[in-house]
Amino acid sequence: MPDKDLKTLPVPDLPPAQFVGRGYFSIAYYIFEPEPNSAFIPEPDEEEAFCPELEPDYFLEFGYPKADKKPRFPEHQTIVLCHGLAAGALQFVHSARFFTRQGFRVIVPDLRAHGKSSFPQSHTFSENDFTIEAMATDLLAILDKEQVKQTHWVGNSLGGILGLWIMGVQPERINRFVSFGTSYSLDMPAFSVDLMRFATKLIRREHLAQLGARLTCYNNANAQAIIYTLLKSMDINSILRIARHLHRYDLIANAVNFERPILMIQGARDISINSALKNTLVKMATRPNFTLIRVEKAGHCANLDQPEKIHQLMLDFLK
Repeated sequence: MPDKDLKTLPVPDLPPAQFVGRGYFSIAYYIFEPEPNSAFIPEPDEEEAFCPELEPDYFLEFGYPKADKKPRFPEHQTIVLCHGLAAGALQFVHSARFFTRQGFRVIVPDLRAHGKSSFPQSHTFSENDFTIEAMATDLLAILDKEQVKQTHWVGNSLGGILGLWIMGVQPERINRFVSFGTSYSLDMPAFSVDLMRFATKLIRREHLAQLGARLTCYNNANAQAIIYTLLKSMDINSILRIARHLHRYDLIANAVNFERPILMIQGARDISINSALKNTLVKMATRPNFTLIRVEKAGHCANLDQPEKIHQLMLDFLK
């Protein structure tokens, strides 16, 4: 399919965003309510009004907004679907709607500096603004606001890494854990991030988005259109700041010590992550609560490449 067609293919719509504040950052997330008896998913009435440019230190001064409602559904029926670096909540719209039809309540965040999660452009950033800990704590703030004491967690790439971090500090918040495109540890040279920065300057944004979409998704034009849309709108400087904290980490111990069920879905075409999985699989292979399933013809964003298969695998595991 010609590259230009990625611009014209339809992409799904998100419901209105909700927000939680973390310092100078406003973190967006989307609620998909369960509708077991209907294919049509009701959406929140309106988007929460918040402008970080006008109120950059609002949450620093007044704290997090308090939830003014009781949870409508049992806690174990909540699922968080968390995207990876340079992606966004748009990646999980179809997945969210699948799970709402099964009776789950689904929370889909835009990670810090992704999608509608924003910050004042005048803010001077520090190294601590984009750490794994900072981004995972954003997600805990969403759970706190929504009064979710425990949730199933589905993470792709960075979304899985953040779930693993939460697993280490508040394991009681996660019921069952699913990841794909995620290695539980990584050890890459620091200059790999410098190469990324060089590539973003060398390659035009349009071509970078086209290339990224085709490398990320395996032979699925509709999936590539979603990734293309996300890459076209990404904040490159923020992505590079986050990447500096991802080239070297080790969260295997968090998974080893986790006592509830863990599922790793391995996309056969996800070459870069598969090459980094050796240490993870050696440590997890003997864990009785760990399941590894390899899916052919699936790449880094397996839920987009093989949606029906991946959704059914996750549903069987979560139920």
